[in-house]
Amino acid sequence: MGWRPSRYAVVGTTAFRHPSGRVVRPVLNTATARVYLVDLDTAARLAREREPLTEDAARDRGLVEAGLLVEAGRDEAAEVIAAGRTAARDGRSRDFVVMPSAYCNMACAYCGQGHERFALARGHRSALTERVRTAARSGRYDALNVRWFGGEPLMAYAVLRELSRSFIASAGEAGVRYSAKVVTNGVLLDARKLTALHRECGVGLIEVTVDGPAEAHDASRRLKSGGRSFHRILAVIAAALEDPEVADLSFLVRTNVGVHNAGLAEPLAAELAAAGLAHERVTCYPAPVHPWGNDVTEMALQRGTMAAVELDWFRAYRRHGLRFPLLPGAPRRVVCAAVTRHSEVVAPDGRVFSCTEQPLVPGLGTGDLGHVSALDAASPRPAGAFDDWYDAMAAGETPCRGCPILPVCGGACPKLWREGSVPCPSLRENVRERLDLYATSAGYIPVLS
Repeated sequence: MGWRPSRYAVVGTTAFRHPSGRVVRPVLNTATARVYLVDLDTAARLAREREPLTEDAARDRGLVEAGLLVEAGRDEAAEVIAAGRTAARDGRSRDFVVMPSAYCNMACAYCGQGHERFALARGHRSALTERVRTAARSGRYDALNVRWFGGEPLMAYAVLRELSRSFIASAGEAGVRYSAKVVTNGVLLDARKLTALHRECGVGLIEVTVDGPAEAHDASRRLKSGGRSFHRILAVIAAALEDPEVADLSFLVRTNVGVHNAGLAEPLAAELAAAGLAHERVTCYPAPVHPWGNDVTEMALQRGTMAAVELDWFRAYRRHGLRFPLLPGAPRRVVCAAVTRHSEVVAPDGRVFSCTEQPLVPGLGTGDLGHVSALDAASPRPAGAFDDWYDAMAAGETPCRGCPILPVCGGACPKLWREGSVPCPSLRENVRERLDLYATSAGYIPVLS
């Protein structure tokens, strides 16, 4: 049997010396999202791309077991795509993205949504409640996951609480797990709401966007009232980290990075740490500003630039003791809600979509799949425009099939691909530099050539 390096074995370019004297290079297997530190000879062999190897497989048993060496004729890309297709079709989780409000109290320059002052009506809420109850009782699912999205979901806080009570009751009666996440601008958070969200509404994770140190954040994420939000947001999160009532509540701090704040990683990381957010329950990450049905050409960074800037953000996070996802933690089988009928997005007007970036976006609002009041509660959402995603990748509609990070990327964004944009994540550009950061964080020292 012939063997070759896996197409998903990404070999770092830098050699490192451990304090013990061992010299290694890091290797990421994107098929498993695991990192290995291998000797230089092994690294050189794995870096031969897809050149067949003649070495005895018994000698390389560990590499074979790690998936770094595979059979010469194996179609790894077909396996990854097939695994994604199966996960999207047979998943045991039922996911609802619920947008309780069409309004947002911010006017961010890069946001593509249009906002109106209305919330999910009572009749629509009743239909959604029944839809969730039926899914929970179907026996088809082991878990029920809800993501509260917007607009700004806390603009309809009472609606969120009402629906949460019914969702949790349905999950409990059916014996399925329940989890919830809130994506919020953070302005309306306070200790009372955090306690209610966590203890009554089952929210385990809150994602808040902070776009830089105070001046930059308050300029980029403008409140329609004209006020400021930076210090308030950080103070609320910091207080929650000390509050035993919400001891199991975690936070994601996202920064939407563009030309306006690309160079502000260091001062923001310093302010986050000074506020007490260098904490095991807080994870930070930068995300590129991207088109959301709108033109962000003047604000967005080119992909190569973003890849370099992202590394600066990671280094700043590390210097200040902040937690951040340097490398993927698991393969990404189902890339997003848009590719599986077991996920759906319920807009504030009751219409159901497959993609989170369609509701409230001018020009994209006609992509709905029906109304929550009219859909059969016993059925998954109707077929959407991106449910063929895995077949499309297999057929070569995008270059994803040949990409070494496909297993941890999943193809990025089907919507952007079909709009003619290239949504590849910066990981594609900077994965080897991330491996360098991984090695130095583990105590390895670069070997100078």
